Formats: sequence, C-alpha cells, structure tokens
Amino acid sequence: MFRIDGYIDGLIDRLKVSFGERLIYVGLQGSYLRNEETADSDIDIMAVIDDLSVADLKTYQDALVLAGNFDKSCGFICGKADLEHWNPLEICHLLNTTKDYYGELKELVPVYTDEDEKNYIKLSLNNLYHEICHRFIHADRETNISKLPMTCKTVFFIMQHLYFIRSGKFVSTKRELLECVQGEDKEVLELSVSLQNGADYDFEKAFSTVFVWCQNALRGI
Repeated sequence: MFRIDGYIDGLIDRLKVSFGERLIYVGLQGSYLRNEETADSDIDIMAVIDDLSVADLKTYQDALVLAGNFDKSCGFICGKADLEHWNPLEICHLLNTTKDYYGELKELVPVYTDEDEKNYIKLSLNNLYHEICHRFIHADRETNISKLPMTCKTVFFIMQHLYFIRSGKFVSTKRELLECVQGEDKEVLELSVSLQNGADYDFEKAFSTVFVWCQNALRGI
C-alpha cells in the first residue's frame, strides 16, 4: 500500500544526496494533504533549492523517478531567492495549502497583506469568469459540457479564500468547507464537488449557477 509519509521521507533522503545543503525545503500539497486522494491522484510536492539551475531540474526529475510513482508526480519547485521575491498575492494560499516536511515555508516567503489576499481572490475569479465565458462563446456544446467540470475544480480554492477573508479561518478540506458555507456559496461548492465526482448534470443550469456566482463574488469583495 502506498504511504505518502514514507514516500516523502525517501524522496528527502534522495534530495539530500543530490543537493546537500542546497536543499532548503520539501512540503506536501494537494489531495494527499487534504486526505482526499484517490487511486488516480497526483503526488503534489513542493521543493525549494538554493541557487536553482536548469541542470538542477533534471537532477530533481531523476530523484522523483527513483522515488517511484513518477507518472503521478506533480508539484512546484523553485529557487530560494526566487521564492523570496514571489508574488505576495499567492503567499496566503501557499502557506495554508502546504505541509512542511523539511524546513519551514513561512521563513522562506515574503509577507502578504489583506489587500494581497483580496486581489488573489479577484484574479482567481477573473480567470474563472473569463474561461467559462470564452469557451461558452467560442467552443461547441459538447466541449463546454466536457470541460466545465475540470474548470470548476478552482471553485473550491476560491471558496477557501472567500471564507478566510470573511471568517479568519482557512478551511482545508471540501467536506469541512461544505459545513461552513451557506446559500449561493454552498450551492456552487456542492455543484463543483458533484462535477468532480463525474455526476451527470444539466449544463445550462450549472453554467448559469457558476456564472452568476462569479459575478456576485466579484461584486462582494
């Protein structure tokens, strides 16, 4: 049976051999962190290497291959100095959706403000709104039907941040968040979860629900 903690411990050992003291950080993100993984889930790892080079990317890839399950490997790698200059809009999300396994992420990232967090939500809503509208107009019906479920995957992440700025609490899992949100937010999150689970759905109704929610959420920030 695959065990994520054992996998990460083994990967860290390999990265220490490959990078020595240049290995700054390793963390876990994604469905394995949220205990929502399935047999098809990616293994979502974050790694920070001091003075990262192009050659280091190949070295990191080799370590992932040796760690096993490379076909499911995923994640985020960056240099230490690069992370120090990262866009502050993404820092709240990064800190709240990453579990430290080696090093402390909070010591490596720039500070962020409440305004950064609001702008992150606006940008995420903008991207979702634009994507569904563009595809509605420029793609055929079957493409729209097949693509909307994957697009709506971002609803959960946006909802996490909307709830955070309203309550001060960052909720990590879909199950917990469904218990916290109400009204239109709950309806859209339930729809998103249903679509992720492959349920049949009424495209016109689902599209309208997400479209109107995007509009209202943007106006409410």
